[in-house]
Amino acid sequence: MALSETLEGGAGSRFVQNVVFMRHGDRIDNFEPLWLPNAARPWDPPLTDAGKIRAWCTGKRIRREGFPIHRVFVSPFLRCVQTAAEAVAAFCAINDDPAEITSEKAVIDPSRVKVSDAE
Repeated sequence: MALSETLEGGAGSRFVQNVVFMRHGDRIDNFEPLWLPNAARPWDPPLTDAGKIRAWCTGKRIRREGFPIHRVFVSPFLRCVQTAAEAVAAFCAINDDPAEITSEKAVIDPSRVKVSDAE
């Protein structure tokens, strides 16, 4: 889901801010019932491989749509961090190789990413 807001700045300048809300990818406990009883952190399931692929594809789509990304806010749950990592890696990938479906072998352009501490 994307929202756009146009703000009036000084001297008649205009600023556009895009906000993209994204839910985490598919979590493993919804697909592998035996994961939960053996999990070290049952409250914090990781993504399935399909969830990582979906997050990667979402990042590629955001890139194609031309949304600039200035900040990423993410919940500390593992599945959320994994989703954000895949999406941002796809957004910053140097090559747009259709064979790449996750960030595993992707080469990213670090100048497209600005990381800051929330503290």
